[in-house]
Amino acid sequence: MDIDGVDIFGIACLLFIFSYLIYILYYAIGLYELNPFLRPKPLSTKEIHQLKNSIDFLHQLEETELQLFYERTAWFKYKKTFAYRKGVRKKQEVELLISAAAVALTLGMKNFKYIRSVQRIVIYPSDYFSLLNRRHHAGEYNPRLRTAVFSADSVQSGFENTKDNVNLAIHEMAHALCFETRRKNTWEARKFQAGLRKMREQLQDSDFQKRIKDSDYFREYGYSNLFEFFAVATENFLETPKEFKGNFPELYELTKTMLNFDFSDPKSFPRK
Repeated sequence: MDIDGVDIFGIACLLFIFSYLIYILYYAIGLYELNPFLRPKPLSTKEIHQLKNSIDFLHQLEETELQLFYERTAWFKYKKTFAYRKGVRKKQEVELLISAAAVALTLGMKNFKYIRSVQRIVIYPSDYFSLLNRRHHAGEYNPRLRTAVFSADSVQSGFENTKDNVNLAIHEMAHALCFETRRKNTWEARKFQAGLRKMREQLQDSDFQKRIKDSDYFREYGYSNLFEFFAVATENFLETPKEFKGNFPELYELTKTMLNFDFSDPKSFPRK
């Protein structure tokens, strides 16, 4: 049987359509986590031990919530793309800490995956020079590229001192969370954005500004704009929640409402 050019073109079109449908199906299976071959491995005993040594509030969680934290951390670590610049050591440890920081901020939420905000995470060994603004940084978040950038040294030191209210991983993931919830039509996203608007109103109040600055509780870096203040506040919210709640109860309640979690009393985790 002779096959002319039209037949070959038709066969090629059918093969293309079939291949494209297979790709779409494979992508959908991966997106909705239905592919058993693409699921993250559970955290190892060593990784769990490291997290317990690095994050104080984990010791106060009930077993069900603790397992949820581990599962979400494993998911984030597996699903996000980590890119390393030359000289980074202890890569697995850095990945674990960044993933745990992302999950800590969303433990009270249903949406914990940062799908819209974080696709790639770039890690330098130490402070680096940013070509975007011609300055040296320990970390930054670029919403347009959906990329978070970290200094490995600063990530690790942020978890070594758990009471100094300085945690780079928490800070940058807080920026990502602001972008993740923007213009998103879910109840928890709208609640989060409403909280940001309320926080902006508080920061515009001169009496509140004076209380904040006189207390010396929040880092001065947070006063530059709303998003920096929120990121700084989340560091305090996670590391010294009882002090935060005692000194600024209204702001603490607002942050708690936004994140749907109370770090001053992790046992009050909202059960379904």
